[in-house]
Amino acid sequence: MQFLKSNRRFDFLYGGKKMEECEYKVTAAEENGSLTTVYSFADGLTITNIAKKYEKYGAYEWVNWLENTGEEPTEIISELWDASCSLPIGLAEPYRYQAYQPDMDMQTKIYAPTGSTWESKEFYVDADELSENVRTNHIYPGRVKEYQASGGRSSEKRAPFFNIHYKGGGVIAAIGWTGQWKCRLSRSENDITIQTKIEDTNFRLLPGEKIRTSSIVIMPYIGSVVDSQNQWRRLVKEEFSLIGKPGRGEYGPFCAGIWGGMRTQSVLERIQVMKENQLPFEYVWMDAGWYGADTMPTPDEFEGDWARHTGDWRISKKTHPNALKDVSRAIHEAGMKFLLWVEPERAIYKTPIVSAHPDYFLGRDSAGDWNRLLNLGNPEAWNYCFELLSGLIGDLEVDCYRQDFNMAPLEYWRKNDAGDRKGITEIKHITGLYRLWDALLERFPNLIIDNCASGGRRIDIETLRRSIPLWRSDLMCSANYDCQRVQCHQINFSSWLPYSGTAAKLYDPYRFRTAYSGAMVAYHSYRERENFGGSLEELEMLKKYSEEYLLFRPYYSEDFYPLTEASDRLDIWCGVQFDRPEKKDGIVQVFKREKSPYERAAFALGGIDRNAEYTFTDLDDGTHIVMSGRELIEKGFVVLIPEKRCAKVWQYVRN
Repeated sequence: MQFLKSNRRFDFLYGGKKMEECEYKVTAAEENGSLTTVYSFADGLTITNIAKKYEKYGAYEWVNWLENTGEEPTEIISELWDASCSLPIGLAEPYRYQAYQPDMDMQTKIYAPTGSTWESKEFYVDADELSENVRTNHIYPGRVKEYQASGGRSSEKRAPFFNIHYKGGGVIAAIGWTGQWKCRLSRSENDITIQTKIEDTNFRLLPGEKIRTSSIVIMPYIGSVVDSQNQWRRLVKEEFSLIGKPGRGEYGPFCAGIWGGMRTQSVLERIQVMKENQLPFEYVWMDAGWYGADTMPTPDEFEGDWARHTGDWRISKKTHPNALKDVSRAIHEAGMKFLLWVEPERAIYKTPIVSAHPDYFLGRDSAGDWNRLLNLGNPEAWNYCFELLSGLIGDLEVDCYRQDFNMAPLEYWRKNDAGDRKGITEIKHITGLYRLWDALLERFPNLIIDNCASGGRRIDIETLRRSIPLWRSDLMCSANYDCQRVQCHQINFSSWLPYSGTAAKLYDPYRFRTAYSGAMVAYHSYRERENFGGSLEELEMLKKYSEEYLLFRPYYSEDFYPLTEASDRLDIWCGVQFDRPEKKDGIVQVFKREKSPYERAAFALGGIDRNAEYTFTDLDDGTHIVMSGRELIEKGFVVLIPEKRCAKVWQYVRN
């Protein structure tokens, strides 16, 4: 706890003055691994910093609460850095121009993932990226690097995770803010200074007003980048995820996808096919299209006007005459659970709720903009949303609530801020979002929340502690998406997220194995025009690979080792490894892409004990390969694949 006790951990200007120039009193209380520090100013401003240490991982977390206990508005609070601290990282020399490029292995590198962009490089890290002959993610003493979110969604274009590494050690930092965050990293000779904040804040607090800031998790470490990322995955899995906790399943859900605009009869027929053929799905995932009082049935998401009814959350009786209750009943009677898609924060301006309660919504006064943003900072709007969702979840016995968010909210928030209240609309909205999810989880103790925002554009440490991203990229919307890009996702996302999901579409073993992840949805039952259940061969294939996926699923939340770099080129191989140290086993997954000219590859596996012996089983033909740990370290795991476009999996045990 010494790090927490010896650092203030945040910074700001108050009435234009530095905090250390202001008068305030400090009290601190330590209890059960948490440290609460209260800063009391003479005019009634109170700042409460709540910090915690995760002893097992040497990690720290904190968040600030600001409250005006006085009778007048506070002075202007500006330059509010919710986290501001320095940590030792090792002695380094300033950058100097010279004839030779510096040794890259001796530099301080920032591993800062991109966000969700519908591309193969989502959550992609290139610490050695070269631009105009400069390594853009190397940081030298006296230099500063800045990163920020885009459009008000926390992982759009840039994700709020950082690994700063130098000579066998470093620190991982994760920002907990589901809106527009900013990060500034500064290097001195011996230290790295981490500063994070809500990007644009300059406000007064009104009498009696209380707000929270973004949070941060910081994990110093000693070891390699890969080992530190596995330490991070374990921390997230144990301390920041509901998966495997009381009332929830041990693993991410395995779902069968259904288009919500499909007629009830077709939905029921698909559920019956799953039941009769003992397809091992755990959830039936009902996507968008089920809502809007006047919405007509549609065979898939590419037809009809269902999108114009977003915000009218009345179930379409023209599509579902019994308001989905018969669907819910059939799902549960078949031994599965019900997942329902809703997008409560966005509404089309012509929907009934916007007409009845325009005060619940924010606009941006832009011609041609049909979207309105439900203001979760408005208590009446929040109550409406909570009662709406509670009603749907309770009445339909929803087991997994899927919240989507297909708009960039930043401009809406900023358009509605007063001049001396910059940032307040965003802060109250995001705080309202957390309170909404917390209230739903409290009312429904076994509920899982699926976090979607045009794919994985709202992934941060605060959403991870309340939800799971079952659909990490909208790149998968097409039935015949590019497999190599989703294989890249496996490499990129897995370093940061022990639980996330993707989709299998079409009856193709290569595609099935491409989709294996911590959670998965099979979309073979999704579209009404496709004859789901009409082919025995297809059903047998679906069952075979579904059962195979469930066999492998426990590994995907364990230690992760990328065996190749992420690339969507078609002439290379892609490989990943997931290892369970406690059970002394794991899997190796390899994809030989269709234009690769190579038949053989050797992979350097992670977590290998030089003195042990390993048995690898080919899951396709059952053959075994026995190799010593020494052979694996010195020669690698050698794979021969003569076929073009081939997906292989080996399960191994340490003897």
